[in-house]
Amino acid sequence: MNAEPPVLGEVRHGAGILTLNRPQVLNSLNIPMFALIHARMREWADDPRVRAVIVRGAGHKAFCAGGDVRAVYDGRGDAGFMDRVYRIEYELDEYISRYPKPYVALMSGITMGGGCGISVHGRHRVVTETTVLAMPEAALGLFPDVGASHFLGRCPGATGMYLALTGKRLDGVEAIHLGLADAVVASDRLDELVDAIATDGDVRAVLRRFERPLPPSKILEHRAEIDRCFGRESVAAIIEALGGVHAPWAREAEKAIAGASPTSLAITHRNLREAAGRSLRDCLTTDFRISLRLMDQDDYFEGARAILVDKDRNPRWRPSRLADVDPRAIDACFAPLGPMRDMTFA
Repeated sequence: MNAEPPVLGEVRHGAGILTLNRPQVLNSLNIPMFALIHARMREWADDPRVRAVIVRGAGHKAFCAGGDVRAVYDGRGDAGFMDRVYRIEYELDEYISRYPKPYVALMSGITMGGGCGISVHGRHRVVTETTVLAMPEAALGLFPDVGASHFLGRCPGATGMYLALTGKRLDGVEAIHLGLADAVVASDRLDELVDAIATDGDVRAVLRRFERPLPPSKILEHRAEIDRCFGRESVAAIIEALGGVHAPWAREAEKAIAGASPTSLAITHRNLREAAGRSLRDCLTTDFRISLRLMDQDDYFEGARAILVDKDRNPRWRPSRLADVDPRAIDACFAPLGPMRDMTFA
């Protein structure tokens, strides 16, 4: 028997429906999936039958847990593969942001990393009571990419920096309050929602019928202290400020930062601060430069080893201390790749 394709596509009434179909790996994204999604979306953009596009994840655990880290780990040393995987992903993220028809992402379950790239940049972002949204890349030796500096930089105050440096997991309600999602719908009504969008076509009107009332946000209870700590000019200053906050959330933040790659922390902090006022294309261009530079270094592969391969959860970062991160090495990560290699968009 032939295996099912990694992305299923169908046109139902007036909706094109894409289903990420790798539930055994939490619908993590790889090059064939990016290509399939992009091709089908371009086809539907010109299809008069299709009034809206809906993307969802197979299974009940995840919308999409991110990119296929193991595939990237196994591709170490293959510069051509690294160029392809990041380029095709970022091209898709940018296309989603300007898609000419309503684009609806059903972010039920785990939605992380690359899963945020194909959802948060979209027009209609639906969460449920099972949503777990995060950008945990600094703990993996990478950084919040996929244009995350664009959407995290637009979160209230310094909450985006807080999320980026700590990998803090949000529930659906928190995601809406921080501007990363738009509506919360019960997970057991998603099939009904899809059918309603397919037959009605007016996505906003359908969402108003299905969405639940929005309760207060837990994360915004700490907004003033988060702004005071995470609005600082360096990661070291953030850590120092957290030491003066006597609250469980601050201890959790300290622990998360202490376990992350020092190089990743420095890159993440700079990337978010420099993203202010930039377009998504500019942010993705910078992300592409950083990602390719990090593929020539050790920390990402060490993080993948510790979390996915050996699973000892004891990464040995190089350097191991924030104080030992060379500012010139960080500068080099942000430098242009050159006219023949830099990111471009159609």
